Amino acid sequence: MSETKDFSSGNEKIITISENPLKLDSSGLPLIPQPTSSPFDPLNYPNWLKYAILAQVSFLAFLSTMNVAIINPAVILLADEFHIAPVTATYQTTVAIGTSGLGPLLFTPFANVYGRRPAYLLSVLIGFASAVGSAKATSFGTLIIARVINGVGSSAALGLGAGTVVDLFFEHHRGRTMGIFALMSTNGAHLAPIVGGYVAQARGWRWCFWVGAILNGAFFVISCIFMPETIFDRPEGNDTDENVLDNLKGTDEKIEEVPIVGELFKAPPMSLRTYIHRLWIWDLDRPPTRQIKSTDFLVKPLSMLKYPSVAFPALYYAVTYGFASIEPALTIATLFTQIYHFDTVRNGLANGVSLLVGATLGELCSGPVTDAMMARARRQALTRGETAPPEVRLQGIWTGAVTVPAGLLISSPPSVIPTAAAIAIVREATTFFRQVFGLTLGFYSIPFGEKVCRILLGSDLAVQYPVFGTFYQQIGFEWSFTVFAGICIVSFLPIIALMYRGEKWRKYLGDPDSTE
Repeated sequence: MSETKDFSSGNEKIITISENPLKLDSSGLPLIPQPTSSPFDPLNYPNWLKYAILAQVSFLAFLSTMNVAIINPAVILLADEFHIAPVTATYQTTVAIGTSGLGPLLFTPFANVYGRRPAYLLSVLIGFASAVGSAKATSFGTLIIARVINGVGSSAALGLGAGTVVDLFFEHHRGRTMGIFALMSTNGAHLAPIVGGYVAQARGWRWCFWVGAILNGAFFVISCIFMPETIFDRPEGNDTDENVLDNLKGTDEKIEEVPIVGELFKAPPMSLRTYIHRLWIWDLDRPPTRQIKSTDFLVKPLSMLKYPSVAFPALYYAVTYGFASIEPALTIATLFTQIYHFDTVRNGLANGVSLLVGATLGELCSGPVTDAMMARARRQALTRGETAPPEVRLQGIWTGAVTVPAGLLISSPPSVIPTAAAIAIVREATTFFRQVFGLTLGFYSIPFGEKVCRILLGSDLAVQYPVFGTFYQQIGFEWSFTVFAGICIVSFLPIIALMYRGEKWRKYLGDPDSTE
């Protein structure tokens, strides 16, 4: 039996949503979105299953970024075997990063129609095959082709992961759960050079790719058994804060004097039959109205760029993530080999440990902080008869806006300890921002918002290493990072405008409709 709770004092007024009692969280706030009565609704999945799915999706994102970066500490060995310059050897990583921005363009429309599950399974299979191809490449050209396929094919989790979190969790849990996903997706690239350094030293650079192939193959089997479908056609108009306000405004009483009375939500048990039903290779409950259109693959995602709430964060994300994370990852091995004569293990540790520590600290802090910010804003807004604007979460970016350029400036002297410490600071700030950015895009419920980010991010990362190489040769290591810090500061200015004008711009432009 559901428990009815009144979290206020005064008159009783039971709020209903679509003829059903309002479902509340443990603190008495309405759940967003409201769960349906369907056993196939992912919001009704038991918590153990929700977190099991989250763990699998997070690990798939971990594998995607790990596959790209695991070879970084061994680029000198790779260059020696193919008789190419070390800078040229890094291009196989660059193309994998760049093409990973294209993967969501292919997988997201497919997943939004046929289901998340088949997209994940297909992606991990491609990741396995392309990792094997990379390990067996007999020429640098063949390796480039395999890495292009690896970047595109294994990147589904990077584009679909945030959507899966939204499928499974209520809004007040998304900060923490999105933090778990972002922690795994970012740290795949940071743990990879540590693993790759030891593997390359013991078995050669080809075994860096064999490790990825083995992990992808094993995880395909796990996902076949333990990852049910999460896509669900939820009724529209399920913004409960607005529904509550509509009910309250229908009375003559003051907002703060009317209690919100509803049922404390408790997930129903899941039957084995329901679980097996959701394990089918595609979504068996797909309505006939859910169809793929050619515009879904490019036109629709790019059309989101007309919204400042998508375009500005996507631009800032691409700049900060590229200059504060990818550039150090691609350049440390070459620079530290030339300056300090590091081997593959030391390069892997210098690259991976600092990034791993910074990213972990950033993600562990960002989720709870942004959840608390939003919960406080919702409470204050409801007492005023308003809804909290999603731009509230943007205030958490100030930490990153200060520490990213500061870390880049600190890292400009070519010494080991300052550089490693600076990268950790930069990465903490960057991942804090990435967390806030992902959650902020979610307010529109735009299924292609994350894809727009990935397009810009992929293009940004694909061209940055040649830019850095030119800067380093012409103006030196120190001034290059100074310029990068200045670019990060300039790209933050539109975010400030979004903090204070974003709500007005959203109302003026309106929400994207289903045909856009």
